[in-house]
Amino acid sequence: MITAAQAIVDCLRREGIDHVFGIPGTMNLPILDVLCATPEIRFVLTRHEQGAAFMAYGFARTLNRPAIVTATEGPGVTNLATGIAAAYKGCVPIISISGAQELWMREKDASQDIDQVTLHRPITKWAYSVPSPKKAQEAVRRAFRAALTEPLGPVHLDISRDILLEQVEAEPLPPQAYRPTSLPACAADELDRVAEEVANAQRPVILAGGGVVRENALPALERLAESTGIPVATLQYHPDAFPTSHPLALGPLGRNGYSSANRAMPQADVVIALGAHIDLFSTTFKYGIIGRDAKLIHHSTVGTDIGVVFPVSHAVAGSTLSFIEGLAERFGRTGVKKAWIDVAKLRQDWETERRGLLEPTARPIVPPVVAHAMRQALPPDGVMIVDAGNSGKHMRVFMDTHQPHTFMYTDDWGSVGAALPIAMGVKLARPRQPVMAAVGDMGMMCNIGELETAVRERIAVVCVVFNDRGLGNERAFQKELYGGRLFGVDYGDVDFAALARVFGAHGERVEEPSAVLPAIKRALASGLPAVVDVVIDRDTLAAVVYKSKPL
Repeated sequence: MITAAQAIVDCLRREGIDHVFGIPGTMNLPILDVLCATPEIRFVLTRHEQGAAFMAYGFARTLNRPAIVTATEGPGVTNLATGIAAAYKGCVPIISISGAQELWMREKDASQDIDQVTLHRPITKWAYSVPSPKKAQEAVRRAFRAALTEPLGPVHLDISRDILLEQVEAEPLPPQAYRPTSLPACAADELDRVAEEVANAQRPVILAGGGVVRENALPALERLAESTGIPVATLQYHPDAFPTSHPLALGPLGRNGYSSANRAMPQADVVIALGAHIDLFSTTFKYGIIGRDAKLIHHSTVGTDIGVVFPVSHAVAGSTLSFIEGLAERFGRTGVKKAWIDVAKLRQDWETERRGLLEPTARPIVPPVVAHAMRQALPPDGVMIVDAGNSGKHMRVFMDTHQPHTFMYTDDWGSVGAALPIAMGVKLARPRQPVMAAVGDMGMMCNIGELETAVRERIAVVCVVFNDRGLGNERAFQKELYGGRLFGVDYGDVDFAALARVFGAHGERVEEPSAVLPAIKRALASGLPAVVDVVIDRDTLAAVVYKSKPL
């Protein structure tokens, strides 16, 4: 017999969990007490529960396996909500195992007592309050099963101190005894129909999504593209699904995407969207980037993703790898060759276009100079986290990719302030890879307390702050849609480099364009958590409305 708290931690150990993020409080202290005696699980104490949730987001998404976050009841749990919601929208398997008010105090308007399950139902795949110690291990098993079933996503469990401290019989079941560990393959007859459609196409384009990254299917996709000559664009959330360094890469679609992709895609007569969740930024949810007359073949691991935005000619559900390999096998037999557009010329035109955004001597520094320097400084295997807002939009334009698992954003959520803690989670998961975050001054301020966490835990991430003393994204919308009437978008100046040094991190402020790249390189070389605070021009704003370009 063991305590329910011990039983829960034992379940985590069997699932291979080696990090837990969070803050202790009255009702989750029994779990912390067990973790204290479990050296194989590192507890990362954060300054705010939102920071813990976003660190778990970065950790889980980059490794494609669950991450655990814990908080105490009431305000501790509500502070997690933004990060949990981001995981729900972004299909990231976070499991919150948090405190709840003791049973005898519930429904009495006690301090910090709310209905936490109802709170979490709209932002999780499953939310449950463990009613007794006998249900604790069953609940954890179901939590992992739910989080790892497509579409992946977060789960909330809460459990009170009195239950955690009660004795229960151990149930040492291995994960394979209660959940599947592989995805089903795509049906052969559906692949036959897709292959026939592509064989009859004149101008096919592959549109690669996050499934390629999650299933490590890039080598298979490269073989498919190279054997057929079909060019490949990516959805904007996953420019690393088909690295832009590949000769057949058109780059990411949409607003703040590459014009090479945006010029090629409207000409396609067949679009093969694979591992794809069709998003607003990539497509505008209107015909134009994807042509109205194009036949859309939509593959996803999640059947409910298909046909949501555009009608499809073929709907295929199953693993991304089986879809790619199934098509490659069929095209290999029939000798399909579909090279139809000069990708190199499109990419060269795009390179000329974006270099025109650079004003290397302008003061104040224009944001494209910062984004370009970040990409120059970051090694090919480095990971870039982009925050929501103006900074992230500028960064996307210059975010050439070289390999998968090197780009991250809060997909379909756009949470300002998430980039720093997400970067910390990624760095803990991939300690040998450089990790950098592109943030605005508001975003940096949102979770700046986690700089202390980064210093204490020795998490050497680099944050580059696009500091325009305000809300650049909203300025852009006010200029585009509200007649240029700027209101409620200006902050005072904050020296984030000085703040970083107070925390014990590396910090530099930059106001000269020629100093940007050297400062970022010094930050990467410092081996410390680092902040490069770049004072930028307030009036150089990234596009917030998609405008098509001539073909």
